[in-house]
Amino acid sequence: MEILFLPKTNLPAFLEALHAHGRLVVPAASGAGQYRYVEYADLPGPEEVALEFLRTALPLKKYFFPAEEVLSTYSEQDGYQEAPLDEEPPILFGPHPCELHGLRVTDKFFTDGYGDYHYERRREGARIIGLGCMPDDKCFCPSTGTDHIEDVYDLFLWEIEAGFVTMVRTPAGHSLVHLDRALFSHIQRDQIVEHQKKLEVRRNSFNRVLPISDLPQLLRFEEDSPAWKELGDSCFACGACSMVCPTCTCFTVFDRTDLSGEQGERVRRWDSCLFRDFTRIAGDELMRPDRAARVSNRYYHKEQGFVEQFGMPSCTGCGRCVDACTAGIDITQVFAKVRGSCER
Repeated sequence: MEILFLPKTNLPAFLEALHAHGRLVVPAASGAGQYRYVEYADLPGPEEVALEFLRTALPLKKYFFPAEEVLSTYSEQDGYQEAPLDEEPPILFGPHPCELHGLRVTDKFFTDGYGDYHYERRREGARIIGLGCMPDDKCFCPSTGTDHIEDVYDLFLWEIEAGFVTMVRTPAGHSLVHLDRALFSHIQRDQIVEHQKKLEVRRNSFNRVLPISDLPQLLRFEEDSPAWKELGDSCFACGACSMVCPTCTCFTVFDRTDLSGEQGERVRRWDSCLFRDFTRIAGDELMRPDRAARVSNRYYHKEQGFVEQFGMPSCTGCGRCVDACTAGIDITQVFAKVRGSCER
């Protein structure tokens, strides 16, 4: 891995070089304290890139697993046709370590075994430039081991006073640097020392904790915990946590046909295991009619099911679900209650 230094005064020029090279996506403000990923081409200039952001309303998964997409079309004239993937692969600037860990989870889900063609094609062409962050009171990524990352990205920028310590991890990242190599300099010892001191400050800034090492085992014994009924009574089953989660991959597939019946399209759309109809099957049977069962299923999937299937939890500690929940449910308190019921 090559380590370089990008002065802050050179960041606008680097963003412009990336924009000239391809489709650049960046974080930008979207209301008071709100942020979202947007097309750089839609911004007035590089000064609108929100380096201060912590979490966006929707995660990176929307660029590889869109909220709604046409999988195929059909008509009497042309028969069945795969939907083309016409979008230019993005250069994604700004995702934090927990966000990139989330991408690792969706990569595992969509590419393990029988890969998802649409996800894989979008993912293969993307370039990723990660960005360091400082936590707020909703972050708990050290608990999930997602506060740092050593892969997934092509470049990673850690901010210090005068600029960005830049990790070059892949040949693609090397090529991005060489869009304008003169913008970067070799890292100096004092810059490394400052970077390490800032990482220490960052480590000491996390105050929310979720012990997870024994959660899979704990959950095996707590399927009937009274905590699930209490949470089911609180949850509105609105699905907001699923929509903002960087690792939720539930979807539904349906056909949309025009009134003539001569042509139509097959569509995939985000869904949520919290929705009552998610488990509706033939005969109008519901596999999980009770809200408490749906709530517990979601948390079991995050911390037990995904661990057993893929060897890692699918919660990244990003705090999006805490931020989005209209009922004020906090995932760290969910497992604290379950753990507490076990100890009584």
